[in-house]
Amino acid sequence: MMDRHSPAPSQYVVLETPADWAPYGDAAKSPVSTACPASAGWSTGRTILDLWSYEDSSGVWVHVQGLGWKRLSPASQSGHTHMTVLAGAATHNNLAVDFHEDADGQIDQLIV
Repeated sequence: MMDRHSPAPSQYVVLETPADWAPYGDAAKSPVSTACPASAGWSTGRTILDLWSYEDSSGVWVHVQGLGWKRLSPASQSGHTHMTVLAGAATHNNLAVDFHEDADGQIDQLIV
């Protein structure tokens, strides 16, 4: 007979917070865009190296190779969610992306 209950750990260890974990989860310590465009426009064939976010769903940044941190535009809730999923897939699978930046330097369109 198969036991359908997962075993409860008898003892567990609480890990210390890593030193480089400080900015995660704190909106006041969000990444600052390291490069803003002179004007809005398209960037092609770029790689997203990392994603950063905090508990507010509209606070998501991507680290674009050669450009630095760029915020995903929160102008559209559904569009923001889709761009977050696409950025995660591109990061995980090391896929090149094309994206459009608005006048504020935020990514408002993302193509994988």
